Amino acid sequence: MVLREIAGENLLIPVGQTALKIHGMITLSESGLLLWKRLQTECTEDELVEALLTEYQVDRETAAADVKAFIRQMQEVGILEES
Repeated sequence: MVLREIAGENLLIPVGQTALKIHGMITLSESGLLLWKRLQTECTEDELVEALLTEYQVDRETAAADVKAFIRQMQEVGILEES
């Protein structure tokens, strides 16, 4: 996946083999963009929660739920694997 900003939108664009599985682009929210960038290096789910807590005024429970939802969505489309 390649991240591009187009017309103010943060888009994940499939390339290579991924483009054969995913037809279309994925739009990321601001928090989704933060998580995607953080996932470019190996990190834990707790580290992702901490990243949201640092950047946004949100409680830990909400941040944890958002991280779980983001990870689940990325796994469902096949662009994130658990290690």
